[in-house]
Amino acid sequence: MIEIRPIRSEADYENALQAVKSLWGSALATAEGDRLDVLVTLIDAYENEHFPMDTPGADALAAFEQEQKDLHAAEAVGHVTFEIVKDETGRFAFHLTKRSGEIIFTSEGFDRKDDAIAAIRVLQESASKSDIVDLAA
Repeated sequence: MIEIRPIRSEADYENALQAVKSLWGSALATAEGDRLDVLVTLIDAYENEHFPMDTPGADALAAFEQEQKDLHAAEAVGHVTFEIVKDETGRFAFHLTKRSGEIIFTSEGFDRKDDAIAAIRVLQESASKSDIVDLAA
């Protein structure tokens, strides 16, 4: 049985962390689950006293908010991959494919696979910096 006692030193803290590892996943409303709950509460109190964290400033909050927006935008677009294919004439092309398998774009044919890969690299490097120019109006 794990002994629960106050955390007064770094050694006590390390022992408590080890005890949490051994109790992790214990069911709620059991003796082990109760020990885990009490140990986590003691660890939290020790960490708040010995490892205080400053409140983030406006710059940090703005950076976090922008990071979350970027993450959300990336998730909305979804993951895409470039798939290199060889057609019946022996030429190389690539598909830009969604995670679902849907082909978004197919390139022209290239005589060499290295040329297809080079075209993919150009797209990867420049796509996020590109503008849309509507010449169809």
